[in-house]
Amino acid sequence: MGAVSGSRDDRRDIQALLSRIWAAVVRYRRMVAVMVVLAVLQTVFTKLPFLVIKPLMAEMGKAMGDAPSPTEGGGLEAELQDSFNAWFAAFAAEVCAFFGMSFETSGMTVVVACGVVALVCGVCGAVIIYLVQTISRFFAYRVVADLRAELARHFLSLPLRFFGKRRMGEMISKVTNDTQVMQRSFETATDNVIVDPLMIIGNAIAILWFVPEAIFVMLAMVPLMAIPMYRQGKKVQKRSSKSLQAMGETTESLSQILTGIRTVKAYQLEPAHMREFEATTERFLARTKRVLSAKGRTIATSFLGYQVATAAVLVLLGYLVLAERAIAFDDVAVIIAPLATTYQHVKRVTRAYNVIRESAGALSGIEEILQTAADPAMSGGEPVASIRGDVELRDVRFSYDQDPVLRGVSVKVAAGQTIAFVGKTGCGKSTTLDLLMRFHDPDGGALLIDGRDLRDLKLSDYRSHTAVVSQEPFLFNTTLRENISCGRPGASQADVEAAAAAARIHDFIAALPAGYDTVAGERGTNLSGGQKQRVTIARAILRNPAILFLDEATSALDTESEVAVQRALNELMRGRTSFVIAHRLSTVVDADQIVVLDEGRVVERGTHQELIDADGAYRRMFEKQIRTDTV
Repeated sequence: MGAVSGSRDDRRDIQALLSRIWAAVVRYRRMVAVMVVLAVLQTVFTKLPFLVIKPLMAEMGKAMGDAPSPTEGGGLEAELQDSFNAWFAAFAAEVCAFFGMSFETSGMTVVVACGVVALVCGVCGAVIIYLVQTISRFFAYRVVADLRAELARHFLSLPLRFFGKRRMGEMISKVTNDTQVMQRSFETATDNVIVDPLMIIGNAIAILWFVPEAIFVMLAMVPLMAIPMYRQGKKVQKRSSKSLQAMGETTESLSQILTGIRTVKAYQLEPAHMREFEATTERFLARTKRVLSAKGRTIATSFLGYQVATAAVLVLLGYLVLAERAIAFDDVAVIIAPLATTYQHVKRVTRAYNVIRESAGALSGIEEILQTAADPAMSGGEPVASIRGDVELRDVRFSYDQDPVLRGVSVKVAAGQTIAFVGKTGCGKSTTLDLLMRFHDPDGGALLIDGRDLRDLKLSDYRSHTAVVSQEPFLFNTTLRENISCGRPGASQADVEAAAAAARIHDFIAALPAGYDTVAGERGTNLSGGQKQRVTIARAILRNPAILFLDEATSALDTESEVAVQRALNELMRGRTSFVIAHRLSTVVDADQIVVLDEGRVVERGTHQELIDADGAYRRMFEKQIRTDTV
């Protein structure tokens, strides 16, 4: 049963790959049409010199005095060959006359003409091969670039829950390693799939023309080499998928080292992480070795098939020349060349088949991601021209998998108010903000924005009126100007500087040697924690949002910076609906409403003074912090 299922999966993967290739062929049909025409011309200029071997060998045989009669075999083929030889002799005379050459030795005109034909075919063929290689490989790059773009777009359309269940290194591996395998595969396929079958056909035509009896040997030769290719191809596909999976594990292991390098060094975890990386690398090598083994067997068995066919050809030719006297000696040289090159063409087709199978294995993991349903919030919804900022959470319930986080939260906020969510770790504060930013949709209840269900609004319009400052500030590896201006793309330098000044970071940036052109570094590693936080605050200030989300926005600041930035935030929050999560309760005492959450439920709400007077959970939290700060 497992084997049947695996075979079905293999067929599905191949069908998916062929479907994608066909879609690319249709999309770039003009490019493909040019490739086919050029491939035909390459075949013509490559195989045309085979035709002049016959008159060349005939002339050489005459000079040596041991060539049989050209028409000894009799029949239509001999008549056609005689006609061709006569035509070529006349053509050779014209070529030599054109170049003003004359020879005393009989047959030298034919020899020179053969050289001219070979030279012309070489020059024309070189130009055609250049064009074929350039266009076909660009087609391969184009197809894979489209796939990478599709994968990147799909990543951006997926809900946050998807990323919580996947390893970052695995996803990066899909975009880089798996698509790189496909790129190499498409390069090989476009090089060989069109040209080499045409070359095999050209060889068959040459053999049919001169020694039709040998065509049966060639017809047997191709299956002898192709059957092992087909049988081993399935193993290549399966083992390639496992090899790429192991590569993803290796990438993930390295990603963990690089993203957590401070923790790794601080806790002296280098040996443990190095052992894990080496273990994943060994798994990758072991699986890759099996892929290479399958490929090697394919090439070896194909070569054996070629040698068997070659032995048959040699015996057949010897019999036809020596025993039957059915063909001329010069015919032997004519068909040896196409039969010899047939092996190389079939070998390249075999390699193309293997890499296509390998590509199917790589595509299966990519298709799995592409078939993941996109976040429905990313499309549809009613346009939103402006937002006042009235917000209501109405009996909101939410859970991650089976673990409930919010259990019927209801809060009503008027436009321009500041609402603070407080409570113990895990009570649902950050999840509430995630729902308000529509990173998730509630399992039950509703979130209303200006009286309309958030799920009914066009998400891009809604988020254009919001801004967020998170507990863990994130900066892109680009300039500080671009990091701030991504809050409002296209903002002027004056607006960027004004936002930075409001976030109390302008003076620091201006004092840097490169100023606003200073690169923040990967995840902002060139800045301190407080500096990174103030840059993200400047980003939010520049956006000028109607609804503001502050998740521990001042947690990374020292006391002096916190006071300065808190003033900027207070100014920013004025007249805007603001949702605040704060560990230090002293920063939310001026909030219009403080909501105390406990195990996903609202247990208290009111102003700071009202909650102090209520002598409940909030007062105990507040007084505990005062005692801790005093100590």
